[in-house]
Amino acid sequence: MTSTPTPALVSRSLTDFAAALAARTATPGGGSMAAFLAASGVALVAMAARFTSGEKFASIEAPMAAAAGALDQLRPRALGLVDRDAASYDAVTAAFALPKSNDTEKAARGVAIQSAMKGALEVPFETMQLALAGLELAAPLAAQVNSNLASDCGVGARCLHTALEGAFLNVRINAGSIKDAEYTAARLRESQGMRARAQELSTQIAGTIESRL
Repeated sequence: MTSTPTPALVSRSLTDFAAALAARTATPGGGSMAAFLAASGVALVAMAARFTSGEKFASIEAPMAAAAGALDQLRPRALGLVDRDAASYDAVTAAFALPKSNDTEKAARGVAIQSAMKGALEVPFETMQLALAGLELAAPLAAQVNSNLASDCGVGARCLHTALEGAFLNVRINAGSIKDAEYTAARLRESQGMRARAQELSTQIAGTIESRL
């Protein structure tokens, strides 16, 4: 008898997803949540852009629609990262479970662990990139978006910033287990650059939204 595959995290109800986060299991964890926050953030900002339409917003309706479309392109990628993050950490767990009864097995296990750890770092690193792309799209919208949706735009931007910072925590903790110092230094340097830009954008958006409430 074949076992029924576990449904993808993104196909579960929010109730089930929250329960999975709370369970005493290694996955899903913070990396998956960061990716879901990124998906939620781009979705909210896209909604705000779509409500900036009609006669009152005729002069900016086209660029708002274009921005919503660009944000829509990010959402499925972010949702994909929810399950990819869990899978990448499951690969780490599997690598640590490999046999180590002799030198050959120990060497193979070590290589597998290092490869899996890099994979587990790359997923949240990609979440950071995606969240930053969402913030770059959100920033110019904040001042013009339909004022009735200003709070939604603001919440979306905060989701994106939190997604980026949350993903960075996963990048950083995984970097600590990777022996390739050149690789980790490069990834951490790039991550810090993204964090600085995200903070700049988030502060800008928050100030703009605050002035419109």
